[in-house]
Amino acid sequence: MASTSDNALVPRSDLSRFIQRVRVLRHGPSGDAFVRLPDGTVELVVRVLPGTGCDVHALGPREHVQHKSATEVPPDTLGIQFKPGGAYPFFGLPMSELAHRSLSIDRLWGPADGERLRALLVDAPTVQARLRTLEAALVDRLHRDDVFEPAAAYLVRRGIRLVTEAVEIPRVSDLARTLGVSERNLRRAFDDVLGMGPKVFARLVRFQRALRASASASRGTRPDWGAIATGVGYYDQAHLIADFRAVTGTTPTAWLRARAA
Repeated sequence: MASTSDNALVPRSDLSRFIQRVRVLRHGPSGDAFVRLPDGTVELVVRVLPGTGCDVHALGPREHVQHKSATEVPPDTLGIQFKPGGAYPFFGLPMSELAHRSLSIDRLWGPADGERLRALLVDAPTVQARLRTLEAALVDRLHRDDVFEPAAAYLVRRGIRLVTEAVEIPRVSDLARTLGVSERNLRRAFDDVLGMGPKVFARLVRFQRALRASASASRGTRPDWGAIATGVGYYDQAHLIADFRAVTGTTPTAWLRARAA
C-alpha cells in the first residue's frame, strides 16, 4: 500500500496561509492502491517518471474517495495540498472547473510555463530540492499581475472557518445569515473559490470528523459507530453508514478493515 511521509517537508512561510501540508508518497513493489480522501482540498502532484521526465498535475476537489494504483504513484512523488479555498490564486480559474478533474500544469499555466517548470523539477536532485523549486514557482505565480483572488475569497474563507471550527456544523441558511449574504450568493462563492457548495463541504467535514473519531478508538476495539455518529453531527448510525457508502463505496467497518490490511 502506498504510504505518506511529511518529514522535514514544511512549506515556506509566505505560502503557509495557502498550503495545508506537503507530503511524499512512497510505496513498495505491490500493486495496492493509494487512496485520496475527499476533504475540499486541491493537491498539486509532481511525479518523476524514469526515462520520460516528470509531470505536474492539479487534482481537484472531490466528493468521493479517489483510488490510484501503485504504478500511477512512482516513488518519491511529491504532493502539495492546498488548504480548502487556498488554491485559487495560483491557478486563476474557478475551482468548479477543476472539481472532480485532474489538469496538467500546461493546461493551468500554459505550455511555456509548464515546460519551464518541468525542466527545473527534472534537474532537482532530491525531493526537498523539487519542493523548493515548486514553491519558488508558486510564489512567482502569486505575485503576477494577471493572477488574483475573487472578491468572494474572504467570504468563503470565513465560511470555511465557521464550518470547520463549529462544534455543531451550521446549516447553509444559518451560515449565509451569519455571513450576511443570500444562500444563492454563498453557493456561487463556494463553487468559485472552493469547487463545491457549502452543503457538500459541510458534509465532508462531518465525514472527516467521523474518520478521526474512529481512528482515535483504542487499538483492537471496535468503534462505537452510534456514539460517533451522534458525536459528529449525524442523525444516527444509519445516517453515518449511508454517508460512508456514498463517499467511500463501502461501510465504515469494511473501510477500516481494508485500511488496516
